[in-house]
Amino acid sequence: MKQEYRASTGRKKTYRVKSKFRFITAVIIMMAMVIGTVTTISGISDSTALTKHEYTTEYVEYGETLWDIANEHKSDETNIREAVYEICKANDIKADQLQAGMTIVIPDTI
Repeated sequence: MKQEYRASTGRKKTYRVKSKFRFITAVIIMMAMVIGTVTTISGISDSTALTKHEYTTEYVEYGETLWDIANEHKSDETNIREAVYEICKANDIKADQLQAGMTIVIPDTI
């Protein structure tokens, strides 16, 4: 029997859970949505790298090209184009911006 809110008696409408499984599932989904929203807004879920990148510093001599530097420092398994790309990415430069007198970093992983 449903009871309705009556101002004179002060009684409130009561609710009945018909399916415990559906109720628990709905509560879990709502909790997951709230937790996901809170972690996204607060930045808790931001990740940072756990590995420290190692670099070698190289002074660019007159006449040296990025291709020469990459070929000198790359491993035997690494493609020369990939090595040039990684050096450019580490130094935030393009290959044609290399000039004599610059100091660049070379990732040890190439």
